[in-house]
Amino acid sequence: MNSNKFKSTLKYFLPSSYQLKLSVTNIFTRTLFILLVYLSYFLILSQIPEQMSYRLELALLLTSAFALILYLPIIERLTRYIRTRFLSEYLTEDAESYRQAIKRFNFDALVKNVFPDMVKITGSHSGTMGVLTQNGTFAFHSYFRGRQKKLSPTKDITVKTSFQSFLLSKRNGASVAETYSYENINNDFMELHANYIYPFIFREKLFGFIAVSNIPNSEATHSLSLLAGQSALTIHNHILSYHISENKKYQKEAEYAVRVQNLLETGTIPELLGWKITAFKRTSRNLIEFFQVEDGSWFFVILNAGKSYQHIGIILSYILGVVYSQSRLRILKGFSDIKALIQSTFQKLDWKENYEMIIGKIGHSELYIVQEGKQFRITRNSEEVVASMGWKNMINMDKGPIIIQQRGEPVLKFSYEEPEIK
Repeated sequence: MNSNKFKSTLKYFLPSSYQLKLSVTNIFTRTLFILLVYLSYFLILSQIPEQMSYRLELALLLTSAFALILYLPIIERLTRYIRTRFLSEYLTEDAESYRQAIKRFNFDALVKNVFPDMVKITGSHSGTMGVLTQNGTFAFHSYFRGRQKKLSPTKDITVKTSFQSFLLSKRNGASVAETYSYENINNDFMELHANYIYPFIFREKLFGFIAVSNIPNSEATHSLSLLAGQSALTIHNHILSYHISENKKYQKEAEYAVRVQNLLETGTIPELLGWKITAFKRTSRNLIEFFQVEDGSWFFVILNAGKSYQHIGIILSYILGVVYSQSRLRILKGFSDIKALIQSTFQKLDWKENYEMIIGKIGHSELYIVQEGKQFRITRNSEEVVASMGWKNMINMDKGPIIIQQRGEPVLKFSYEEPEIK
């Protein structure tokens, strides 16, 4: 035990492998820059006649010009190349570097940086990534020994429903050895030239997968699980962002909303000791999301747009996706952070209509709720109102369950029973 504690303490003070590689890269490129400048200075100085006035000053001026105009851009480009070739913030054990990388984890970063890194994690020489598109099909990107390209539409691989169901059942990845008894699934593996496939799953929906030529070890699989979860969320938000930008005037047909309806379901309700949480049938005007913040506390958000547009759920789901992703990165800390994030996201979408929300925190045996809007009512025993608008309300659960209603229709029900001590 003391040995493990000593190792963790020593690891805290020593630089991570990423920091060490980054330092070596910086030292190498800067040393090279200094050597080039010195060599240029002496070379220029040797070409200037000794009897010439201001000989040293002229050599210094010319060297400075070469360093700024020629050498500095070359060194910066070399530094970027080395970092791209040998370093990856997504694979580092350095928490701060990984945190900064995840903040920049968008769809372009997934394709250009994270996908090659996932192939490298597994030790594979080749890999294929399937990404769910806006119309429900899959687009494919390939990586082979350092070269990356997007497969043309004529070469797109059909992802059959049976194959998607298989991947959904294999949340922790599947090797080709598990498919020998399933001829169709085995053929899908062969079509992808894959020995191992890891799915990107969010809210019980398949948003993509990576197929590689090598079966990774347990440590590599753990790294894949972290990146795959964030990849699924990134693709989800990318699809919703696309639909929002295409329909910024909120005039899209109802058939479009049906096509993406399965993306907009209420998030998974957590199982907490002593608590029973029930979600009732929702409408397209409100959405619910549960998530944890930095200190591990469970929060929930109910959003209501106040309008009955068929596709309004796209807007709300995008906003809750932003909140959920920020909570996964442990950026949110409490009520004020969540409220400010929701308000700023509505502003970025140029939303002009009214909207209402409830932000709640699940405590030990009580609920803390902030209510914004008149359409919501938080009651106990169908009549007793237990929360006021604009205030942070603490609701004790020892007097019975409470129900959150929106225009008289139940949305969520919370019950609490003190667990028995065995």
